[in-house]
Amino acid sequence: MKLTRYIYKGPQSAACLRVEGSADLLDVQLLHNQVVELPAEHEYTRVLMALKHLVLVPAETEQQPTQSIAPGPDLIAQNDAEPTTTKKGGKS
Repeated sequence: MKLTRYIYKGPQSAACLRVEGSADLLDVQLLHNQVVELPAEHEYTRVLMALKHLVLVPAETEQQPTQSIAPGPDLIAQNDAEPTTTKKGGKS
């Protein structure tokens, strides 16, 4: 079973798909603006495409591994600095 990656643009939902040529069921969670993998030739996928609830993920995006972004040294230095306090309206 070949799955294709899509971005789901609809209301939150879930489905259990019976895939041809297999006794297995495919459970999918459909969350707005999240990537979902569905069989491209399945009737349910075609319905979601017709409703414009699916956008094909570009091929170059699929092959790039996701990377977590760590804060840079400037951001770390700002967070480690002691907070400055100022008095407002008080007499010295």
